[in-house]
Amino acid sequence: MLFRIDLNSPKPVYQQVIDQVKYAVAAGRLRAGDRLPAIRDVATQTRVNRNTVARAYLELEREGVIRTNAGQGSFVRDEGPAGVHRARARRVLADLIDEMLAQARQFQMAEAEVIALVNERLSKVELE
Repeated sequence: MLFRIDLNSPKPVYQQVIDQVKYAVAAGRLRAGDRLPAIRDVATQTRVNRNTVARAYLELEREGVIRTNAGQGSFVRDEGPAGVHRARARRVLADLIDEMLAQARQFQMAEAEVIALVNERLSKVELE
């Protein structure tokens, strides 16, 4: 998994890591049992402090997204019932939508314009 960190973002780096892992899980790019890259590797790849990455992994563990086994690494947790996975996906998507709407407001886009843009993008992506 490659992480992309935007140092100019108002979002803290550790939160960017958290969001990217959650999105990858929700999108199915990371599945139950998949191993996350080692904290040291992520820190090297993104050029951020290891403690920052460790904070993100700790928060992901607290939220039940991953589990860490000492000496073995961090793994995506078993999803359990399908409803749990779906609820997690909805939370991730809701956060992304909120972020998009905040950006649209900064660009002073009208509601109809935002809806038209979403519909345009939906037509280009097959969701099922």
